[in-house]
Amino acid sequence: MSQDEIIVMDGGKCIYQLRGVRPFLSDKFDITKHKNYKLLEDYDKRNLFDVEE
Repeated sequence: MSQDEIIVMDGGKCIYQLRGVRPFLSDKFDITKHKNYKLLEDYDKRNLFDVEE
C-alpha cells in the first residue's frame, strides 16, 4: 500500500503487524463484543489498573 492509500483507508480496517509475519490488512474487532469486555476500564472506571501505584 502506498501512503496515499493508507491515508484514505476504510476506518473499519487496520494494518496488523505481528512478529515473524508480513503486515496484512484486517478488519478491526469491536471490543464491546468480546466476552471479557466488562473487565476493561472502558466498561467500568473501577477497572482502572495503574502500574504506578
